[in-house]
Amino acid sequence: MKRSKRIVPDVFKKKRKVVVSAGLQSDWGCDQDSILSNLALPNDTKVALDYVKSLLHVEVFEFRIPTIIFKHQIYSIVHNKTTVDRQLEELKEKKVIKMFKLGIAVDEFCIVFTDDYKQHVKRQEPDNKTIDKFLDTVVDRCPDVSLTKSTMINEFCFTDEEITHLVSAGLLTVRDVGSWWLAIPGAGIFMKTFVKGRQSLLRTIRKCKYQEILQKNLEEKKLAAVKKLGMNFHILDIIGAELVKKIQTTSGCLLRLNE
Repeated sequence: MKRSKRIVPDVFKKKRKVVVSAGLQSDWGCDQDSILSNLALPNDTKVALDYVKSLLHVEVFEFRIPTIIFKHQIYSIVHNKTTVDRQLEELKEKKVIKMFKLGIAVDEFCIVFTDDYKQHVKRQEPDNKTIDKFLDTVVDRCPDVSLTKSTMINEFCFTDEEITHLVSAGLLTVRDVGSWWLAIPGAGIFMKTFVKGRQSLLRTIRKCKYQEILQKNLEEKKLAAVKKLGMNFHILDIIGAELVKKIQTTSGCLLRLNE
């Protein structure tokens, strides 16, 4: 069966040198996969997550948010969506990441590394027994993106008063009557900046001839709305969300508006 091509950002290509130095072929055969597993190298999705995380600097938000990565951004790096979905599930089960419903689209989810999420929550409300209980039970033991009242009360032993506190602290947001989305405190600040940046980028491409631009030319543009999250972070967003079509040309990668 033909293997799908794996795309790894340049910044991580050094990891492939381990494969070459081991005397393996340049393509990713079964033997290579076995040796990679033995070497405990991260999977493609984990590498992509680390790369996107390196693009976002939370200090510009005065640490009011953790590093937030959109699931569709990973699709723009690892082109096999089935592989991404499977490996994300594995990372969830291993408690490496937490997933959250963020955005208005039904299938729009974001990812935060579990340790980053815990540190962020503790930074917002240090030495709070209800918060600590939430981290030790819900965050550590539940991989789901939403919770029901029955689960919170019967499985995790939270009282109505404690649940109310979690909602006011921004750790839970109402999904429906008797259910909540797991939430990220401060996510509203991030989303406001994110939406402005995305709109600015798309507006720039729309003004170009034929509504297309070489990616390298777009990266050189100084857009105020894009500055906080960074141009590369936003480019991965519009590609992964299929707002633009990525076309390889002799002049480089071309981004064409998908309308």
